[in-house]
Amino acid sequence: MRWRKQIIPVISGLMLWGITACSLSSKKEEPAVFPEAVTEEIIPSDTLRLLFAGDLLIHTALYPSAWSEGGDSSYRFSLPFQDVKDYISSADVSVANLEVPLGGKPYSGYPMFSSPSEIADAVKETGFDILLLANNHAVDRGRRGVERTLDYLDRLGLTYTGAFRDSLERSEKYPLLIDRNHIRVALLNYTYGTNGMPVTPPVVVNRIDTLQMREDIRKAREQKVDYIIACLHWGYEYQQKEHAEQREVARFLADEGIDLIVGGHPHVVQPYKEITRKTGEVVPVIYSLGNFISNQQWRYADGGIVFDVTLIKKKDAPVTASFAYEPVWVNKYPTNGKAVYRLIPVNRFYHDPGKYDLDADRRYRMEEFYLDTRRLLPDLPYSEYYGYP
Repeated sequence: MRWRKQIIPVISGLMLWGITACSLSSKKEEPAVFPEAVTEEIIPSDTLRLLFAGDLLIHTALYPSAWSEGGDSSYRFSLPFQDVKDYISSADVSVANLEVPLGGKPYSGYPMFSSPSEIADAVKETGFDILLLANNHAVDRGRRGVERTLDYLDRLGLTYTGAFRDSLERSEKYPLLIDRNHIRVALLNYTYGTNGMPVTPPVVVNRIDTLQMREDIRKAREQKVDYIIACLHWGYEYQQKEHAEQREVARFLADEGIDLIVGGHPHVVQPYKEITRKTGEVVPVIYSLGNFISNQQWRYADGGIVFDVTLIKKKDAPVTASFAYEPVWVNKYPTNGKAVYRLIPVNRFYHDPGKYDLDADRRYRMEEFYLDTRRLLPDLPYSEYYGYP
């Protein structure tokens, strides 16, 4: 309990003595009267902060510098993430979309990915806690690619959702529950498809299916969660506006009881909007986070956002949420004949531009991405982590 400050007149000893001496013979001294203390009850609250990053799209162009970083004997992907590590690690829970299977050799990029497993080591080192696996490249290496990915993530101790070895594992582990700081969150993850590639049983990759999603939401509610987040792999690639189908699915999820919708797949940032469901509550939707890292070096696709979510739970009250974002640009530059990739949190750049050696062309493209993103998300503030430029 906190006491408001009492304002009590203070009179110096000398002044008090003088007043008393002068009035002693004519007036009886009255006892001092102090104002009654006012109390303000502070309701205890718990806070959970989550970060959602966009697509981890590991093209083969990223391999040479990672091989060099690993001493030409193994892959090491830590350099691209070194300037976002502090931010990603600052959250209670950080989530990203792993849009490549760790399918083993021969390694390959687009259109049929199979990335070195060391990318997962770098992701964990950066501070990510959960990887989303329901995406259109999940089965690029078939059933074995899915199983190998899950096995490696298990060995690392990285949590994942959206893909499973079989239906029994799905029933045991889904929805994914996050229970931190006395706040209980259910995390759901679905994809529109797998590029026409079959999902070979018993492996399961979650698809956008209204009947299944309704059942999953019901199951989540049975777990007595405070908040439900759905992460969707959907939409049309490289389109800066959400498609009608995305809006239709978002409306369905909102009316079914989802509290927040986070999207990916288009490889560009799409708008943040709010849906008012039938019961009157507002459901926020960020339609696409864009790319977190990739080799897509053209306008709009050369970066993405990290969506910053803060949940607050007070005693006997529903969870409230606030939202912000950080724009992150992929800086690609040559070093020793190799293309090097380094993510730049743009607001951090503006506070310390000397940290980054950007030539005029790359700075122009970074600032273009920054302004494009700001225009697209006028109603979202930047996070407080780096502050405004």
